[in-house]
Amino acid sequence: MVTPIGCTPINYYVMNLHVTETRPEKDKVLARYLQAFTKFSGDGVIDLDKRLKYKFEYSLHDLEGVVRVFNGTVPPSRQSIYTVALIKEGSGLNNIGQHAFPILNNTLFIIPSRVVYSSHFDTLTCKGFLLHFDPDFFSKTALPKESIINRKIFRTSIRPYLYLDKSQAKSLSSIFEQMMNEEDKIKNEDNDMLAVKILELLIHCDRLFSKASLMGNVIGYHPVIHRFSELLEYNYKTYRSVQFYAKTLNVHPNHLNFLLKKHNGLNAKQYINNKIISESKYLLSNSSFIIKEIANHMGFDDPNNFSTFFQKCTGQAPLSYRGSCSLYMSQSAS
Repeated sequence: MVTPIGCTPINYYVMNLHVTETRPEKDKVLARYLQAFTKFSGDGVIDLDKRLKYKFEYSLHDLEGVVRVFNGTVPPSRQSIYTVALIKEGSGLNNIGQHAFPILNNTLFIIPSRVVYSSHFDTLTCKGFLLHFDPDFFSKTALPKESIINRKIFRTSIRPYLYLDKSQAKSLSSIFEQMMNEEDKIKNEDNDMLAVKILELLIHCDRLFSKASLMGNVIGYHPVIHRFSELLEYNYKTYRSVQFYAKTLNVHPNHLNFLLKKHNGLNAKQYINNKIISESKYLLSNSSFIIKEIANHMGFDDPNNFSTFFQKCTGQAPLSYRGSCSLYMSQSAS
């Protein structure tokens, strides 16, 4: 069965905070996430840059503690941080951007900045590691943050997950464990060693993805593409023309199309449309909003125009897509 994108069950249950980790700072991070997820569950896709008032630059957690706090479900959300996770033991379903995939033992996954993520674990008993970091963490270290955020694994055009063999998972687990041990030794202002370990982890992940031939001929970082992605993130509901983005970036529309096609395989209009469709699918599958509300949320004055746009891009009417998601979830639950 092909899993419909964004069809993660989102029945989110508020629970008393129960954290298995010992560091108060980690407790605080998870508590604030739980608070934001609970309070703003009606957003459809929760923008944590706006909703999460508590800011942090680095956080490494034992996966089981996180899953227990969130009762096995993380609602659709996005944030300007980077995430690397290793699920050593567990099962369920993950969604990262346009990718929906099952959670299996020894699953490695990467969440680039501002990419929508959601998950549902079948059981609260699992093992693994969850690393979050903000690029600003590296401004306090000897490592330039560009050496981190420009890693190939953070390209949104790459499939963001990989199933490892036991040897690969053990090697990666060792780095995570070293990072956890390092946390207990350092002072707050001494981040250099942790920065080095994060870089080591990312290099290791790069090699694993390359070995799996998931990266293909990935072309290096381009500043115009990076600025376009950031600009699109904050303007796609209002501006859908290639000309707006090209003018703002001070490049010719043809040049923008060339760069995007070269780096991501899509022209600018396709890239913009994919952004709107991806967000719309999350709202259709993970919220109770009626079509008129979703159309308004996505910047369409007329819900008929939204429905026409959605069907043209996906081959399905919005209600038909929502129905296929409901069918999938009911089959998953049985």
